[in-house]
Amino acid sequence: MAEGKITARFIIQMAGAPKEHIERTIRAYIEKIKDEYDDIKVISEEYSDAEKQENDKLWDIFVELEAEFGSMGRIMEFCIDYMPSSVEILSPAEFVLKANEFSNFLNDIQLKLHQVDMAIKNLSAENKVLEKNALTLVKNMIMVELKKDALDLKTLAKEAGMPEDHMLKFLNALKKEGKIVEENGLYMRPAKQKNEKDKDKQGK
Repeated sequence: MAEGKITARFIIQMAGAPKEHIERTIRAYIEKIKDEYDDIKVISEEYSDAEKQENDKLWDIFVELEAEFGSMGRIMEFCIDYMPSSVEILSPAEFVLKANEFSNFLNDIQLKLHQVDMAIKNLSAENKVLEKNALTLVKNMIMVELKKDALDLKTLAKEAGMPEDHMLKFLNALKKEGKIVEENGLYMRPAKQKNEKDKDKQGK
């Protein structure tokens, strides 16, 4: 190892499907690292066999990457950019980290944390909008179905393509809002209920 060089071993993991895709993707990812970090020397790269996750359709794979860096700062940048699951410094056994390198590392960490925090907040806001739109869509679908006739839970769940326990939550919400009523296991619009009672009276 040349003087001043630092050798480290990293483990980078991925999960995905199908198997062939994740095997190609992790190799392309390592090639991307080599292109972006042209000042590091990749000593070795050993890929694991892709293994299927238990009770899941995804496949796990990892690569053990050994590389030589010109400074500790570059290793820190690498870890921030590519977030390996494991890092091991192989040599030297001891080194001195300069104050400016450590300051730069802390600033990079802060920047990355702020970016992650902002991404999470944006994703949370987007999810709330999507959830609201999905709730509105399902409720509208229920109201359209009940415009035709009174229906039971099983039929409504089948029409929506969702489990009965999920459909029941929407129905309970609509009942609470006063938009539908339930009678003898059948769900209907209030006007529908009134018309059916009137027909029963006329029949008598």
